[in-house]
Amino acid sequence: MKLAIFGASGLAREAADLAWLLGYSQLVLIDRMQPAGSEDIPHLPCVSSELPVIGEEAVSTLAAQGWKFIIAIGQPALRRQVQNRYPHLPYINLVHPEATLAARQPPDLYERYGNIVLAGCRMTTGIRSGNFGIYNLNCTIAHDGFIEDYVTIGPGAHLSGNVHLGEGAYIGAGAVVLQGRAGNNKLMIGSGAIVGAGAVVTREVAAGAVVKGVPAR
Repeated sequence: MKLAIFGASGLAREAADLAWLLGYSQLVLIDRMQPAGSEDIPHLPCVSSELPVIGEEAVSTLAAQGWKFIIAIGQPALRRQVQNRYPHLPYINLVHPEATLAARQPPDLYERYGNIVLAGCRMTTGIRSGNFGIYNLNCTIAHDGFIEDYVTIGPGAHLSGNVHLGEGAYIGAGAVVLQGRAGNNKLMIGSGAIVGAGAVVTREVAAGAVVKGVPAR
């Protein structure tokens, strides 16, 4: 199987290692900053220490050759930009076998696309997932969460039950979002909001806001 990964950072290399674990034997990284002429596509199995990096000029050729795609860029806005440039590519999910999904959770997640779920992620029941999300190492999402597209959840971050993450929300490493209310009264983290590392969110965060601290302000 062949997978092309948008991005060339540490997250992209993590995604490549996960893809290798899941059986993808040909891997390339795609970096928009590669010089012209970098559209030549290597045809070799590779591990993360040997990953070739090619330019976006090669995307159409890769797609025609049957490659799958994933966007491994931590910033939600950049992930959205890439997907908007290439909306019709065959995007996949990468879900680590050591992530824990509740019995009814995998069908919902696997109906989406473009998600990266790393080792140790825990998702319980009743969670509605979006597309192009990053679920980092050892994060937890408790019951009845609603997660929109392009969300990034940092390593060791914890979402309590009944939390709604708006499109492009960013939850920093080790942050905690406390319990919302059932039904339509979920604790809302607005679209494009940023919750700083280690923050404890006790109330709604407005769209586009940046909050930090304990409690987060």
